Amino acid sequence: MSWHKYIYVVVALACLTGSAKAQESLQPAMAGTSQVLSPEAEALRLEITARITQFSQELNELLVVGKVPISVDGDMALSQSLVNAMEQRIQTLNQSYNQLDVKWNTYYQAQQMDIANSEDLMDMVAKIEELKQTVKDTLDARTQAVEAISNFAKADQFVISKVSVYKSLYKKAFKLSLVEKLAPQLEKVKAKEQVLFTDLQTNYNQAKAACEVVPSLSKRMEVIDKQFVTMKSVSEKVQALEFKPFITRAKDYVLGMAAVAIILLFLNGMATRFKAYRDKVANMKKYNEMLKNNGRETTYPTI
Repeated sequence: MSWHKYIYVVVALACLTGSAKAQESLQPAMAGTSQVLSPEAEALRLEITARITQFSQELNELLVVGKVPISVDGDMALSQSLVNAMEQRIQTLNQSYNQLDVKWNTYYQAQQMDIANSEDLMDMVAKIEELKQTVKDTLDARTQAVEAISNFAKADQFVISKVSVYKSLYKKAFKLSLVEKLAPQLEKVKAKEQVLFTDLQTNYNQAKAACEVVPSLSKRMEVIDKQFVTMKSVSEKVQALEFKPFITRAKDYVLGMAAVAIILLFLNGMATRFKAYRDKVANMKKYNEMLKNNGRETTYPTI
């Protein structure tokens, strides 16, 4: 069943439920009338009761549709068509609520004096106001979720689109750093990269904030996290680039290789010591087992 059909079924059920509730609200209104009303006053009271009941049904329909959960597939990037459909849907629901709110306020103001003469009608009005607030809160929450999804989709697209940009940016900056006369051009590239990374950071933060509103986006956020960390590392390398004479570059390279060699030597030494210790423990264990098999004590005698 598509989500459109699902919403129609839910709305139909809401109508039935709203009708039942309306009948329940109508019965106290009629039973609570102790004074004898004229035929005209009784007809007006029944008309107001029916109209308020209709408003209640329409609000309940909006409430049911507004409560339909928003689910997104976190495995893939969100398509713009899906985001547009969500935005259009929540916009339609908000417009329906605003129109209904205006209609209700207009009707209530016109019938306010007649409603004030009936305690039962006043109770129904109070329930309408509570229901309106519930619908408003529900639609506001859905609007916030749709806005978060839209912001996430834009941030996702921006971050992913800059992966290839950063690769070419670093290559260009590195080539410029090899020639002293090209230092001004290198500075321009570095300045451009700083502006780009600022936008990148803003979009990344926007995506993270959206995940707090819609947790199902967290899985896709893992992909954005990975790409952002990579580009942040490239950004730091680009900003650190500067022209250096060949001798200095060679020296830095050698020192870098030496540092790596020292680290590797240290790790190899630690591994050798650990292996020797492990072999010693294994040999002692074998020796003790041999003594035990020969019927001798496993410890040396003391003097």
